[in-house]
Amino acid sequence: MSVVAALGSLLDSAHPIDERPLSLFQGSSSSTAHFQPDAKKSAPMVTIVAAVSTPNVDDTCDALLEPDAEADTFSEIDDLDVVDVLEDDEPNMEDGANVRRWCQSCFSCLLPQAATPQHVSLRAKVSATPDSSMSRSAMLAASMYRPSLSSAVHDALYSFWRLPASTRSSLQASLPKFRLDVDGVATLDWNSWLRFAHATGGSANEIETTWALAIEAEQFIANGAVNLDRDSQHSSWRAVCSLTHSSSLGKVALMLNDDAGDFFLAFVVGVTILEKTLYDLHDERSSCRDSAKTRRKNMILRDLLHSETLVATLPDGLLRLLKILFLPSGLNLRNLVWHGFMAPAEFPKCFGCLTLLLIVTLPTYFDRPSKKLDDKTVDAELFHIGSFDTKFAARPAEILGVEGDEGGPQQDLVEVLRQETPATRDAWIARWSNAPFIPLGRSNLLRRATEALVERGDELWFLFAIFPVLEHALRLAFLRVNQQRAALSSAYGLAQIDAYYSTLDGFGQKDKHQVLLHPVVLLDNGNDGSTSEEKDEISRDAVPNALYEQLPFASLVVLLDLFMMSSGPNLRAKLCHGEASLSKLLAKSEPKRPATSSATGRLFGALVLLCESCWDVPDQPSSPAPAEPTLLPLPASISHYLTSFSADLTSSFHPFYRLHRILREAHDVASEFAAFRALWTAYRLEEVHVDNESKSQVSRVEFTSIAAIDGVPFTLTEKTERVAEFQAALAPTTDARAVKKKSFAQLIGQLQGQLDGVAARIRADFYVNHRSSTGEPRCSVFLALQDDKGTAVDPLHLLEKSMERNLLALSDQDGLSVASCMVEIISCCRRSLQTFRSRIEQLQQLVSQGKARTNHRRSLLTSIFFLFVFERMQLVSLSIVEHQLVHLHDVAAEMANKPLKQSAYDPPLCPQATLVEQLQRKLLQCITSFEGCTGSSEASQKSGEQAVERALQFLSSKAVKAAFPPPQ
Repeated sequence: MSVVAALGSLLDSAHPIDERPLSLFQGSSSSTAHFQPDAKKSAPMVTIVAAVSTPNVDDTCDALLEPDAEADTFSEIDDLDVVDVLEDDEPNMEDGANVRRWCQSCFSCLLPQAATPQHVSLRAKVSATPDSSMSRSAMLAASMYRPSLSSAVHDALYSFWRLPASTRSSLQASLPKFRLDVDGVATLDWNSWLRFAHATGGSANEIETTWALAIEAEQFIANGAVNLDRDSQHSSWRAVCSLTHSSSLGKVALMLNDDAGDFFLAFVVGVTILEKTLYDLHDERSSCRDSAKTRRKNMILRDLLHSETLVATLPDGLLRLLKILFLPSGLNLRNLVWHGFMAPAEFPKCFGCLTLLLIVTLPTYFDRPSKKLDDKTVDAELFHIGSFDTKFAARPAEILGVEGDEGGPQQDLVEVLRQETPATRDAWIARWSNAPFIPLGRSNLLRRATEALVERGDELWFLFAIFPVLEHALRLAFLRVNQQRAALSSAYGLAQIDAYYSTLDGFGQKDKHQVLLHPVVLLDNGNDGSTSEEKDEISRDAVPNALYEQLPFASLVVLLDLFMMSSGPNLRAKLCHGEASLSKLLAKSEPKRPATSSATGRLFGALVLLCESCWDVPDQPSSPAPAEPTLLPLPASISHYLTSFSADLTSSFHPFYRLHRILREAHDVASEFAAFRALWTAYRLEEVHVDNESKSQVSRVEFTSIAAIDGVPFTLTEKTERVAEFQAALAPTTDARAVKKKSFAQLIGQLQGQLDGVAARIRADFYVNHRSSTGEPRCSVFLALQDDKGTAVDPLHLLEKSMERNLLALSDQDGLSVASCMVEIISCCRRSLQTFRSRIEQLQQLVSQGKARTNHRRSLLTSIFFLFVFERMQLVSLSIVEHQLVHLHDVAAEMANKPLKQSAYDPPLCPQATLVEQLQRKLLQCITSFEGCTGSSEASQKSGEQAVERALQFLSSKAVKAAFPPPQ
């Protein structure tokens, strides 16, 4: 069969391209250049043709596609020593070096220096489909694959294959070889390798030498020298059994097997295990030298490779190899793969094998013996995907608007698909895998990941496979919708040298590069001649991220919750840095498939919603769009799920939503406390006649609304002078400021006066600077609880459905930087109210049962007189947090009115907002003191006095006066 005939057969076919990468040693020492599809599937054998041309690529393709063309070779690429003629579905096998070159680097490494990634066309020769409706031009357009690597990255990454064959052979022959020592640990003469890498001089660079070592690693693995199956009791398994993820190493080796062919996924998992192993090694060595306080936590691979600890622990050659493989100055493989820039077919098997061997070299550097750790003990210390199942929130009733709809979908989409027929299930999985949202070259990986989730319940296989696909799909969507708005370069869709990647998350560098899910997009100011240090000091303008406007709302909520929220599961980070348990990866099938975790179920639903919604969006350049596709209606079960999923989902971990949720819960607690306080502050005093005039006068305090055990009103007796002291101190006209040494009664009286003044100023600020959605002046729902009209004030409602997207787009610059502090304030106030109430009830019970001592009765009466002031301190604190939340709501409302504001640093709407934001941390220090007031007896009295004194200092501070100025 000629090349022309092969291409003609391609153009008559509508089958998707198989994306599996090729192995250098596929089946035997002489490689073949064809793919073996999954044994379970009936897909035809596929042969890849990589056509690389000079700049006249269009003319060349047109000539090749002419029916009368006679050429049988790609003459334009003769300078690459690659001549491939299809004969009976097999490539020309005469030139073994060229075949190895073809197989190892697949199609994308064949670019000459003059070519660009845009000149690569990936085409599959498959059996013809008689009923195919795609035109020749549509099929040609659909088959175009553009690597997501810049020319510079591409040239650096695949330069090994541009070396003369003699140079490559010399490198292979001269390399030091891998071996297993008597303990089963993989070894290499690292000093020899380092000398060899430096000695190659101008003939090859370190990256090219590393390629040669990776090919050596693949040969070593292919020879069966390493057996990591835990049941084999092979020496290699015994060597690694003490590592954290040791039970998963055999699974990585299985994926590297040619029969499985999951080379891409094997590397994704393998580099995760390698990072965790290096972290454990660093932690073990650091623990011997540093204290627990000084040891760094959460170090990622980049930090580990630069750490003094590993520099002192690992041989220079091994450390240099790790840096070449994984740092941006070298191959940067981890970032290229995990951030989705490399498609599965572009990733060579040899680097997965080298990564696995590097893990097997590390046990020798641990101090602990190679003793198998208890799986349950190790697993308990790791993150589990299902650990957040109870932390996802239901949608508030005021947003749902339909009674009884709370709680979200009762059944996840995975279970819905399991109940469909296999044919229906496969058809819809294929539809989503080939949606325009999914970048070309990733569809097969997405299909297999979905099948693993639905058919086997393998969440980890699904997540490891889906994260790179999802990130790159979002990157291309981000570029498409923001390119004009933010003047973005098309290079943002590519991995570049000397430039930060645009990434899914990346909290630490969000001021230096685009974060795909951040609320704002940094304006691309281009190369203005400034140094990187100067640019870091410049405040970069930004515009709103259009993804917040265009992604389905439910998908946006899930993506933010899972990947961007500090209080959320941070799912991608947990998996890619080795913090998650891998025990269920490729687990053997059970009779009953496990239930899907909430996190994975939500992610799958969000992904399907993205795939379904993109069919309605024109111009999706990231993937081939079928020619006028016939989209069948969704099955009723899937349609019902997606409708419910879209309608019922709310953010569980976004700071505003979280603050709103716990502030409403605190309002419920405060309302109950107000009712409780009203019972205790309604009392009647009467003098008790004392026969002995030498004794102090006694007063009886009768609480008319509190019943004792026998049904009569609950009463307390106390010295009249002590009762009078509290009454005088709490009288509105009392001023104890002139008294130097104040009693506790005088302190709380002074605090009451301060609170009254601050509360009045907060009320005034609400009235003047904040309006409800109907335009009415706002009032604090917390301060209203101690007003006569408190029952007429509606609870906090700030989640209007029309503003949900704008609320999600709030960022630190808008006032969310103190969100964690505000959460602690709310939690502290809530605990204090509950604990103080519980303490009073306990003391009352002791008195009623006749078990109370004198100090119990006095503590109870003191608490009752303190009750109103204590409550007001909590309510004033909560109203300050409420003010900040109302301000954030106003910012979101302004976003809706001015959707394209040019800077993320505009002045706040409320003139006091910045000062109130700064006040939150000082407030937290003050309000935590009040938890000491809720203790018992003597300690409670002393801590209560200290708490009141701190509160007085806070309320009279310059910070409070600046945030809520006193009237002039």
